[in-house]
Amino acid sequence: MFRSAVVPAVTFLLAALPLGAQQTPGRDSSAARDTLETFVVRAVRAGGAAATSQTLLDRKTIERSYVGQDAPLALLGATGITAASDAGTFSGYSSIRLRGVDQTRLSISVDGVPLNDPEDQVLYFSNVPDFMNSMHSVRVQRGVGSSAFGTAAFAGSLDFESLPLLATPKFRELQVTGGSWGTRRTSLEAASGPVGAAGRLAAYARLSAQETDGFREHSGNRAASGFVSLGWFGDRDALKFTGFAGRSRMQLAYYAPSEAELAVNPRANPMGEDERDNFRQEMLSLQYTRVLRPGLTLTTTGYRNSAGGWYDVNVGDPTLWRFNLDHVWYGALSTLQWAGERSTLTAGAHVSDYARDHFLNVTPDYRSRVYDNTGHKQEQSAFVKGSITRGRVDWHADLQLRRAAFRYAASAGTTFGEPSVDWLFVNPKIGVTWRLQPSVELFASLGQASREPTRSDMFAGADDLDDAAAAELLPLTRVKPERLTDLELGARARRGRLQASVNAFAMQFRNEIAAIGQVAVTGSQIRKNVPRSSRVGVEAELGWQAHETLLLTGNATWMRARIAEYTDEASGTTFRDVPPVLTPALIANAQAAWTPRRDLELSLSARHVAESQLANDGNAALVTPAFTLADLGAAYTLRGTTLRLQVQNLFDATAYAAGYTDGSVRYFFPVAARTVMATVSLRF
Repeated sequence: MFRSAVVPAVTFLLAALPLGAQQTPGRDSSAARDTLETFVVRAVRAGGAAATSQTLLDRKTIERSYVGQDAPLALLGATGITAASDAGTFSGYSSIRLRGVDQTRLSISVDGVPLNDPEDQVLYFSNVPDFMNSMHSVRVQRGVGSSAFGTAAFAGSLDFESLPLLATPKFRELQVTGGSWGTRRTSLEAASGPVGAAGRLAAYARLSAQETDGFREHSGNRAASGFVSLGWFGDRDALKFTGFAGRSRMQLAYYAPSEAELAVNPRANPMGEDERDNFRQEMLSLQYTRVLRPGLTLTTTGYRNSAGGWYDVNVGDPTLWRFNLDHVWYGALSTLQWAGERSTLTAGAHVSDYARDHFLNVTPDYRSRVYDNTGHKQEQSAFVKGSITRGRVDWHADLQLRRAAFRYAASAGTTFGEPSVDWLFVNPKIGVTWRLQPSVELFASLGQASREPTRSDMFAGADDLDDAAAAELLPLTRVKPERLTDLELGARARRGRLQASVNAFAMQFRNEIAAIGQVAVTGSQIRKNVPRSSRVGVEAELGWQAHETLLLTGNATWMRARIAEYTDEASGTTFRDVPPVLTPALIANAQAAWTPRRDLELSLSARHVAESQLANDGNAALVTPAFTLADLGAAYTLRGTTLRLQVQNLFDATAYAAGYTDGSVRYFFPVAARTVMATVSLRF
């Protein structure tokens, strides 16, 4: 599709540009006042010249190819990323992996505010459909990287930035999408630009509705969402409110069909039509920024995140279990940034309090509760990081302290009280960037990150602990926190129309909380500690403006991932030096974007993903097969109206984006067959 050709190309070019080149805020400048919106984002993002491996997607890139798909699917094509949707396409319970590491170990934020659910440590993007439509940029940072707020960036981070209000010109736009598998989307958005006598006020809003039947049988989704931001910008102060909300009603497909079932019906879904969910999510934040003096800025943000709903699972005809979840999460974060002529210093602090109710109803009576428990999570963290420039060398240092505490309030009638656990982490990082020539940079970084287990990790996928389960799973310290030491070595170069980067990484884990290739009744991956594991590899990106109308780009990640020793609890068998689950050795993307006229864009792209294991036993028969997919895109613009046509999986190839095993049978999540999507965007 069009995204595949354009996104990595533009993101690669942007990744080579230093973010630090932005202007320092001054008086009476709307551009300067606009930068007051982005201070928290800049505090948690490493600049393009920093000692990190990263890719930046800008607003123009997102707009060119976006059709409403979940964010993980929209990021396909970026270096080192694999993604899957249980529905096969567009929207569903989508997941993303970076360097083969699952999304519970990616730090996800918007405008610096953490989005990882404190219990699950993921963001369910299906709860906030059309989220990417309101984003100005997304940075994909690989490796430990720079300190941020919220859960640790183990494999990396996804840092979303909403539209900067003053820098966004006034516009109104209607988007209508239709295509394969009953997919439809309508989105209406508008931005005011600066308004008022002094141009100090600005606003943006979006409303969206979308639906899809899903590629797999009865895996549809009916969803709606909204996004709004309002801001006031003074000479030295800025106040900005941001809020978004979404509701999603899906037919469940988080169980995969077996290989034999797929041979008969490529769209098979073993879950029934009566297995479905209904969830909503909201987030509100209020950010205040004050320029204390030239070069010194303080930003403070308060936020409230809430979500709730239910999902029905068939545990034996005709019995349905209705799992109910409801959380409220409050937090505050603050950053102090100082920028001198040859040095910078940033300090940040974050506190949050979270509680989530879990309760179960069983058909036909949805009123009485079989169990009712609550998980409580608190966090406090602080970081300080800075850089010093000496000639052509930039030195970077970063230190984060983070405390997290979990307490479990069990259902009535249990006898084991309220178990709790407390973790304290110290995460240091150092780095250096050497500008060997004006067009060549070398960089190196060494960092550590530690992360606590999720609630599901501690409970082995269970949603409730009774006395019998508690005897097996407690104490909560049974699952150890994991630690990563990450070494990154890289180079970036630009020469004429050619840009290239290469990065080598070595990630050494202790007590990694690794997936074992099984799924709990609630749909969560079951994981356990493995004492030692590693991922070493090389990432490369290339961009060549072969002609003023033709842009060629590509990226590839080669990786050798290993678990030193893994013991299967069921059989007692120990396996040594085996590859981990769903970690392909090679991920490669190639793209060509051709613009023969100013109003016409054409693109062709290809993506290759090597085979990956379904279990940690090294069994060559229990793998997802390698696959190669091609996408085609075209966009034509006439008088403010753009028509975009995208053909995904152009050659109708068979591909499986993820899966699991019971030890003998392979279960796969298929990628949709050839998919055609058309979008009309009308600005008025």
